[in-house]
Amino acid sequence: MIRAAQEALRQGFGHETVFIRSGGSIPVVSTFVEQFGCPVVLMGFGLDSDGPHSPNEHFSLDSFRRGTKAAAHLLRAI
Repeated sequence: MIRAAQEALRQGFGHETVFIRSGGSIPVVSTFVEQFGCPVVLMGFGLDSDGPHSPNEHFSLDSFRRGTKAAAHLLRAI
């Protein structure tokens, strides 16, 4: 699943995926795994410069469009 996500992100954003292994906990993820018995992959589309959770938080339309393409590629792959 990680390889499929890696390829989907490459196709959506046009360059190799960077694995930064960071982020907060999302408690519902373990519920998805337990209830549906399926793998869960979280793909981030934002940039450090987006200022997540700051007063001037933003998210570019370009990242939104590319992230949407990446998600479509992942769905097609799985």
